[in-house]
Amino acid sequence: MGAAADLTERKVIKAAKKTLKRQESGSMKIKSLAKSVVEESSSNGDIPNCKDTVRKMISDASHVFDIEGKTVTLKKKKRDSSSSIDGNNKTPDEDETRTKKSKKAKTDFAQDSLDDESAVITWRKDHKIVLKDSRSGPEGAEVTKLLETNSLYFPFQTFDSPKCVDELNPSLISQCTKVNGFVKPSPIQAQCWPILLHVDSEGRHRDVVGIAETGSGKTLAFSMPALSAISKSTQIPSKRGRYPRMLVLAPTRELAMQSQKVLEEFGKVVNLASAVIYGGVPKPPQKDILRKGVDCIVCTPGRLKDLINDGSCNLGDVTHLVLDEADRMLDMGFEEDVRFIISQCKTKEQRQTAMFSATWPAAIQQLALEFMVEPVCVYVGFESIVGSNGENAIDDSLSANKRVSQTVEVIEDRAREARLRELVAKYSKGKKKNDRILVFALYKKEAARLEGTLNRWGYSCASIHGDKTQDARNRALAEFKDGSCPILVATDVAARGLDIPDVEVVLNYTFPLTIEDYVHRIGRTGRAGKSGISHTFFQPTDKSHAGELQQVMRQAGQTVPEELLKFGSTIKKKEHKLYGNFGPKDMPMKKAVKITFDSDGE
Repeated sequence: MGAAADLTERKVIKAAKKTLKRQESGSMKIKSLAKSVVEESSSNGDIPNCKDTVRKMISDASHVFDIEGKTVTLKKKKRDSSSSIDGNNKTPDEDETRTKKSKKAKTDFAQDSLDDESAVITWRKDHKIVLKDSRSGPEGAEVTKLLETNSLYFPFQTFDSPKCVDELNPSLISQCTKVNGFVKPSPIQAQCWPILLHVDSEGRHRDVVGIAETGSGKTLAFSMPALSAISKSTQIPSKRGRYPRMLVLAPTRELAMQSQKVLEEFGKVVNLASAVIYGGVPKPPQKDILRKGVDCIVCTPGRLKDLINDGSCNLGDVTHLVLDEADRMLDMGFEEDVRFIISQCKTKEQRQTAMFSATWPAAIQQLALEFMVEPVCVYVGFESIVGSNGENAIDDSLSANKRVSQTVEVIEDRAREARLRELVAKYSKGKKKNDRILVFALYKKEAARLEGTLNRWGYSCASIHGDKTQDARNRALAEFKDGSCPILVATDVAARGLDIPDVEVVLNYTFPLTIEDYVHRIGRTGRAGKSGISHTFFQPTDKSHAGELQQVMRQAGQTVPEELLKFGSTIKKKEHKLYGNFGPKDMPMKKAVKITFDSDGE
C-alpha cells in the first residue's frame, strides 16, 4: 500500500476504535468507516464509492490490526461482502454462528443494505410503526404512499448510532443518557428524529405528522431536532428583544406547562431560553418575558392570540412550529385561533412544521394539507394500522392502548355512587405505594361533588376542573404525582397530554361526549410500556356510543360484555347537511358546541 493508502488505513483504524465501543452491526460500521475514508481522502464526499473501497479492504484477509490490545480482523463474511469488527479472534464456524444469532435479533441492523431494509421493516412492524409520504393531489386530495425502505428515514435505535451522534447536538444526547438515564430513544423518537433532521437538496427540512398514543415520548420527539437546529443556526440575534424561533401550541395549560418543563431542561444545555404562555393568569409578567427575549415558547391558542393582537408577541422569526394534540385543539373550538397564529409565522416553505395527534380525522388532515409541505405521516402504536380487511392499511379508526385492560359496566344512574365506593375500595387495597387512581367526571360540578364524596368516605382526594384556579390545579396535580393524594377527580381537561406516572386505574364515572375522549381518558394509564386498568360506567342514555365503543374494545383485543352488545353495534355515519349519508366521505364533523352553565367562569 502507498502513502495515501497508509493514511486511509490509519484513519480506518481510528474509526475502528470508535465502532468497537458502539458495538453496532456490520453495515453501520462500514458506513462509519466509509465516512472516515471520505474525510481523509480526496473523494469529494462520495460515500458510496468509499464504502466499496472499505469493502475491498475488508475482503483482504491481510488486514488485521492490533487496536489497544485487541486483534481486529476486517474479514469478508461468507454470506455477503459486508463486514464486522470483532474484538476477539473468531473461527469461521464461530463467525457464521454469531451471524445467525444476530439475524434472530429483530431490532439489530444486518450486514448489507438489503438486510438493513428488512431489519428496519421488521423493527417498525414490532413497534407498530408505519410511515406514509403525504402529498397534495388533484383538487387538494391527499395522496399517500408507504415508506418502508427509504434509507433516509431509518430509525435511530440507539443514542450512539452514527447518524444520531452526527446530527443531534451532543449536549442534548448527554442530557438524555447521562442526566436522565435514558437507555435508548422511544419508538416515536427513534422514527421522528431522522425525518425531522433530514435536509433535502434545497436545504429544506421535512414536515412530520405524528399519530401516536399518549405517553409515547412525543415531546422529546419534536424538541430534540428543533433545539439542535436552532442551536446550530448562524443567526445570533441580540439577547434582549429577540423573537421566538420555536413555537409549540398546546390545547390546555397543563399540557403547555408539561412541554415547557422539558424544553426548559433541554434548552438550557444548548443556551436556549424558553417560556410558557397560557390564560387564567395576569398578562404583564408574560409580556415582560417576551420583551426580554426568548428562543422557544409553549402557548395555549387563546392567550397567544391576545398577546399578538396587542403587539406583545411577534412570531415573524418562527422557523419551527409544533401543533401538539392538534385534534384536541380543534375539538375545543380553537381552529380559528390556530389558523390565525400560523398565519403570523414564517410561510410553510420557510419553516418546519410538526403536528402530533392521537387521532387522524378529516379536519386534521385538511389542516395538515393547508399548513404543511408534503409531510411524512408517522403512525405509532396503533392496531388500526391493520385495516378492517386485514391488509396493511391506515384508516381513521381509533385504537386504544392494548396494555390497558378495559372493563365496561352497564349501570343505572342511581347505582353509580355505591358502585364507585366498591371499586375505589377494591383498587386502593394493597396497591403499590406509587400507584394512582384517576376518576373522570363529565362536568365541573360533578367533579367537585365527587371530590367531596370521596373525601367524606375517608380517602385523600383532589380534583382539577375549570372552576379551580391555576394554582389550585397545579397543587392538586403535584399532590397526585408525589403520592400524598393518590386519588384525583378530573374533567376532560386532564384527559389529554398530562404526564402523570404510575396511574394504575382509570375510573370513568360518566361516559364522555365522544369516543375520542374515551380513548384519551383510558390512555392516562398503561403508559411507558406499563399495563393499566380502566373501568367505565355505561348508562342506557349512552347507547348512541355503543357501536363505537365495541369497535374500540375489539381492536384492542378486549372482550365486549353481553350487556353492551344488547344496544347494537351500529356506528352512525358522518352526515352532510345537503347530501345526508351520501356526502363526501371524509368531510369534517360538525364543530363542537361548548356547554356552559350560569355560574361558569370560563
